[in-house]
Amino acid sequence: MNIKRALQSLRYATFFSSFKRGNFVRKYHIFGAVGSNVRLPFGIIPLRAENIYLHNNIEVASGAKFIPHDAIHSVFNNMADADGECKEFIGRIEVFDNVFIGANAIILAPCKIGPNAIIAAGAVVNKDVPEGCIVGGVPARVIGSFEELKKKRYSQSNT
Repeated sequence: MNIKRALQSLRYATFFSSFKRGNFVRKYHIFGAVGSNVRLPFGIIPLRAENIYLHNNIEVASGAKFIPHDAIHSVFNNMADADGECKEFIGRIEVFDNVFIGANAIILAPCKIGPNAIIAAGAVVNKDVPEGCIVGGVPARVIGSFEELKKKRYSQSNT
């Protein structure tokens, strides 16, 4: 971890408000892009954060992780039969509008999470998530509809 990232992570950790953490990463251009009304969990700023693009109205719960890179290249490069140099894989993660990412979910690059989507707690997302879907599991798969859950929650609130 370089000193700039360490200092950013330390400053990021001082905010008790998930909303303020979202504003901090937007103000200092730490992620590739951050829209409005983005709430981020307590923790360190992910490595290769510049490859993470967050649109508007996104809530990321505690323990969720964005992983836009891998590290297997170092294993390949240090093998006795290495054939040249294997480069680090770096991909883009893009989260569109109105998305909730549950606690301890892991988002792996490359992937796009469509608008109006929900990622269940503990899910491992390793491919694109269609618009309007709820995904869960390891690996994540479609388990429901954003609109159906929204209607159910509003009907429960009105009873």
